[in-house]
Amino acid sequence: MIKKNIISFFSYNYFAQKFLDYFFFFTLRKLLIKTINFFLKNYNENYFLKNELTNSSVDKKGWSIIFLTYNVSNNLKPKIKKYKEIFKLKNHEIIILTNFNKKNISIKGVRLINLKSKKITLGKKRNLAVKLSNYSNLIMSLDYFVINKFKLKDIEKEILKNDLLIPKIKTLDKKRYLDWVFLDYPRIGKSLCPYNLKDRRYMYFHGSYLILKKKFIKKNLFSNYLDHQQGEDVDWSLKVRKRIKFKLSKNIDITIERFSYESEVLNDKNFLKNSKTLIKNA
Repeated sequence: MIKKNIISFFSYNYFAQKFLDYFFFFTLRKLLIKTINFFLKNYNENYFLKNELTNSSVDKKGWSIIFLTYNVSNNLKPKIKKYKEIFKLKNHEIIILTNFNKKNISIKGVRLINLKSKKITLGKKRNLAVKLSNYSNLIMSLDYFVINKFKLKDIEKEILKNDLLIPKIKTLDKKRYLDWVFLDYPRIGKSLCPYNLKDRRYMYFHGSYLILKKKFIKKNLFSNYLDHQQGEDVDWSLKVRKRIKFKLSKNIDITIERFSYESEVLNDKNFLKNSKTLIKNA
């Protein structure tokens, strides 16, 4: 319990985070992680996927829907069916980028790319997905989301004016998930962003579900050497948030296939305190 409280304090207390940042803790930790991953998780896509990386340099107008997963399962089939229904009148492709396909599952109309390796970071996997895609707009999703609402016509209007759209996300028990999140809001720190708050300078773009303009992400890739739970999406958020055009879209909402009690963040007392304080003062 003591260890958990200490970790929580240094993870979510604004001033503790500033203290760690002042003494280069985050910079040194990131450098160490990147160095280790450079040697242990440096997947060579130009060798292993040379036949897949034959895309045209000109992106076609339409949508690339990309699922990132570790091992392909049949649970993806109804999700893919839903996307096919939504995009049936639009130019699109569906890609599954997976580390393994242990059951040799195939899905009609889907480009399934099996890396056959665990020696790749999530950051590099994201960048590889961008390389493999053929269309001008991307949906990049981890494999545990279900669509509740997707107003394609309105979303297409929004992505024309923005580089990134962020959806509302609920848990299986109808609680708010980590959809619109602040990373370092002054004197508060990490917290949920109130939906009605206009000051969004301190955003963190949770990487679990992203709707992206490919033109932007091609020039602003993720780090190849940061993995899941190593802050690859935090690192990317800090890199792009001052220049990215983004919108918190109300035209899409999705459910993560998790209950709220399964999330350490949503149940952390300091994160909850930060979020309640910000919502109260919004």
